[in-house]
Amino acid sequence: MSSTLYRSDHLAPVIRLEDRRAGATLLVRVGLVSDEVVYRWVGIDENTTIARCCDVVGEVFGIEGVGADAPQERLLCDVLQSPGQSTHFSKGLWSFEMQLANLYPRDESTPPSVCVAGSGSFGSVPFDIVDVNARLMGEVQLPGLRAEVREFMDRAGGHDFAPLLQALDVGTGPRLQQLPVERERRARDAFWSLVFALTCCAGEETAQIAESIYASLGYEPLPIDDLRSLCPESLSQLDNIGGERAPAEMLDIYRQLMRG
Repeated sequence: MSSTLYRSDHLAPVIRLEDRRAGATLLVRVGLVSDEVVYRWVGIDENTTIARCCDVVGEVFGIEGVGADAPQERLLCDVLQSPGQSTHFSKGLWSFEMQLANLYPRDESTPPSVCVAGSGSFGSVPFDIVDVNARLMGEVQLPGLRAEVREFMDRAGGHDFAPLLQALDVGTGPRLQQLPVERERRARDAFWSLVFALTCCAGEETAQIAESIYASLGYEPLPIDDLRSLCPESLSQLDNIGGERAPAEMLDIYRQLMRG
């Protein structure tokens, strides 16, 4: 998915680290310091060592021999303790900044590391999220999805949603299947494009992500207001269900929507 999820000054509301449950996935932005358009969004187990983080940075950019500013034996959660904090990695003259944006609870099915988005070629190697995650975690299994959601994902060429859904634990649990209410396929596709974009908690980037997903289905590109106009009843009901929840707190609603 060649789109951003966060910018450092547009972070979704987060769970305070001191209040978190045991075991968390840290969502970090790893970017090439000299080029703002070359970055990868990665979910990493908080108990990953800096030495292993060096391998992860190498795997997402397709290089080897990455070093770190922080001591190799330290845990990532001890280096990145609050959103906005960062640490640096390097390979020769290349420098990479890893910045903490958000965190999510983990369970036994959550992979140790997973790339959920990115942009920009590094050297002569174009960004391919499928290839990146094949290096990080192998084949991703997603049991428990709604058939409509799985089919939507298959049609959204160029977007690899599977690692994102696995990182967010969309497996078993409560289900919310009355949405979308629109019957026309185009309207339902607009709804799911918006839901997947909202799942990224992307703030101002949500529109860009939703528009990209919708266009990847083969439709003529539409601005986000037009996408919303295709599925107004479903979005209205979603707003009623969500109530006053913050964007990060809506993740559980989106998970329920996607479960079969």
